[in-house]
Amino acid sequence: MSTDQTEPRPEPTVARGEAAEGVRLDAVDRPVSARVPRPDARLPRDRDGLRWRPATLVDLGALHALDGRVAAIDHPLHVTSLASMRQLLETPGIDLERDSLVAEEPDGQLVAWGVSALWPVRESVVRVSVDGGVDPSRRGLGLGRDLVEWQRLRGEQHLAAADDVLPAVLAGGVDEGAEAHAHLLQRQGFGPARWWSTLSRDLAEPVEPVALDPAVRLESYTPEREEATRLARNEAFVDHWGSQASTPEVWSMLVGAATFRPDLSFVAVAEGDDGEEAVVAFVLTTVEPEQWAAHGGRSTHVDYVGVRRAWRGRHLAQSLVATALSRHAEAGFDLCVLDVDSTSPTGAVGLYERAGFALAGRRAAYLREY
Repeated sequence: MSTDQTEPRPEPTVARGEAAEGVRLDAVDRPVSARVPRPDARLPRDRDGLRWRPATLVDLGALHALDGRVAAIDHPLHVTSLASMRQLLETPGIDLERDSLVAEEPDGQLVAWGVSALWPVRESVVRVSVDGGVDPSRRGLGLGRDLVEWQRLRGEQHLAAADDVLPAVLAGGVDEGAEAHAHLLQRQGFGPARWWSTLSRDLAEPVEPVALDPAVRLESYTPEREEATRLARNEAFVDHWGSQASTPEVWSMLVGAATFRPDLSFVAVAEGDDGEEAVVAFVLTTVEPEQWAAHGGRSTHVDYVGVRRAWRGRHLAQSLVATALSRHAEAGFDLCVLDVDSTSPTGAVGLYERAGFALAGRRAAYLREY
């Protein structure tokens, strides 16, 4: 995959999401439940034989196929694998009976789907994630409008039950160019709040090695390092926009997934002041063959690169990324893909550009704030 970089692309306009009617964005002196009235979130109206109902795990294959059709139009660089779709449906805390929705035609085909699920960790924000879409062949019938309205109402039910004295948001993602999806969210009071860049690196190009700090030891990821890596991830990302701590249960789903590649993932280990070894930096990789066609070759995906704050400035991220890219190339992959906050406080975009990555696409976080 190659990206024309001869002229810089303009940064998309960034705006805050709209506030719910009568609610100040800075109203965090009261619990969320005191700021968000609990609405009714009944299922949308059935029409022309089409029936709305909650999703079940029995729908997994049909949902995966439907999301593939949606992805081809709305988010071609972010194709959801069957394993990842299962993970979504089994996210800790999700109640499919109340937090999911599908539209089923008389012949049993699913033509729309969505979730509106409360994130289990609430440290700096109470967040409800909304995801889903409508089959391109069934658009223009009002299904998307009904779906996103239900997602907002179900999300507000979650918020109305939250007693945390924190900001609160409903959050969805929209690829640049997916105007129809963006319009549906905007009608429900969402707006673009942050942009992410999808970057791609041609592994046929040579990788410049970066010397590893002698105070640390490089290891391939192993299950024995699971908890230490989770703790390192939580500390490394505490100053990243919108990031919340990952619980042991959620983390186990990531590193235990069939798509996770420990042989292509690395940790840097060092001895702490207490004499105990700790993970101080890491790069974690997944491989999803279902994304290869959209990426233009056999791709790896770097899910996480992080360095504990006390260890920043030692080029650990650069060293681990270079090691990972070399290993990915040696394993026969064509390119490496990752997503990065366009305004990362750690300067991650520049790090990846210097490592040979180029812009492949952009995606915005759309928020409705409370």
